[in-house]
Amino acid sequence: MASIMIKKAGEGLVSQAHRNADVGPTSGSSVVYEIQNVPGEVSVDDVIAAFKTYKPVDKVYEIDWSALSK
Repeated sequence: MASIMIKKAGEGLVSQAHRNADVGPTSGSSVVYEIQNVPGEVSVDDVIAAFKTYKPVDKVYEIDWSALSK
């Protein structure tokens, strides 16, 4: 299982974040999320696509893959 860091920009763009990024709001209008327990066969693009349809809870920046893959 892997963790994938993704960043959601203020204007809605979702992309992969640097693996050493700190989770939470950035100094700009972006927010970095860590998607945990991602199976090895799931690509970063799959994670980003799933996250685009997910409504994150306020102040929760670590999300389990199972919550996204429902």
